[in-house]
Amino acid sequence: MDIITISQDTLWKGIIEDLFEDFLWYFYPEWTSKEVDLNKGFEFLDKELEDLFPSETKKRRFADKLVKIYLSNGEEAWMLLHIEVQGYPDAKFAERMFNYFYRIKDRWKKNVMALAIFTDADTKYHQEQYHYQYQKTRLTYHFDTFKLTEKTYQELDLSKNPFSIVMLTAKKALEQQELTDDKQLIWKTMLVRKLKEAKYSTSRIRNILNFIRFYVRFTERESLIELDKSIQQIFKQRKNMGIEEAILNEVEEKGIKKGIEKGIEKGIEQGITMKTIQGIQNLLKRGKYTPKEIAEDMNVSLDFVMKVKNGEVKNT
Repeated sequence: MDIITISQDTLWKGIIEDLFEDFLWYFYPEWTSKEVDLNKGFEFLDKELEDLFPSETKKRRFADKLVKIYLSNGEEAWMLLHIEVQGYPDAKFAERMFNYFYRIKDRWKKNVMALAIFTDADTKYHQEQYHYQYQKTRLTYHFDTFKLTEKTYQELDLSKNPFSIVMLTAKKALEQQELTDDKQLIWKTMLVRKLKEAKYSTSRIRNILNFIRFYVRFTERESLIELDKSIQQIFKQRKNMGIEEAILNEVEEKGIKKGIEKGIEKGIEQGITMKTIQGIQNLLKRGKYTPKEIAEDMNVSLDFVMKVKNGEVKNT
């Protein structure tokens, strides 16, 4: 089975939604503290955003989010935050940000904030405003931006905020020399250990782990298996963490067998995922380890390893 490839757009959309409160504290700590009513939760208006741009939705996939945020100020009940994660230079990006702004503003008649997160490697690309002029008619639209290449690891690593690990993962992905499988294993495992030490909630850990695993693709399936084994050992998990709905939707869109989806989402016999079975099969093929050692390394029963060895449990 080939390595499942999940688009970075899908990963960004999923992680922003799953860690949105952490996202707000990461980018807007003062505003969040003073003006946001966190007790009321958030409403993600992805479908409504798509409806504003039906023709564009069919042509492209942008990591865009529109979020309804409730405010503690009684004079205004809620506002809208428009988020774009831009992973490549686009000459018309600023104009698109403006188009989103005026359509959102016109549709809801509410205050709108906009944030563009640039995750590309081009240090010269950083659009912060859209300017229009014809004769004496002029318009300039400024929007908030966050350019990943302009930030140091120290600046990205905010204490006690799990979204830091998301940003550190994206930062590492920009360093071409770090993208070989061997080096990926080192820094991905380092981030997993950092995640473990932080003692975040189980749901946060699950979502961040999947972002780390899939944001940069390994070239060899065995490398992903090795990372999964490290995750199991570090967290002492019997099975790999689940994968968010956004990833499962993309897996289905790509036409991958339903058996893979079920193996990823729910696990199979004894709650063991297909990637665990792959890991056991590979270790058996190498012939360097006894079934007992494999069972200890993969955190499964010896009986289960023997079933895999005898072909009673297969990776379908």
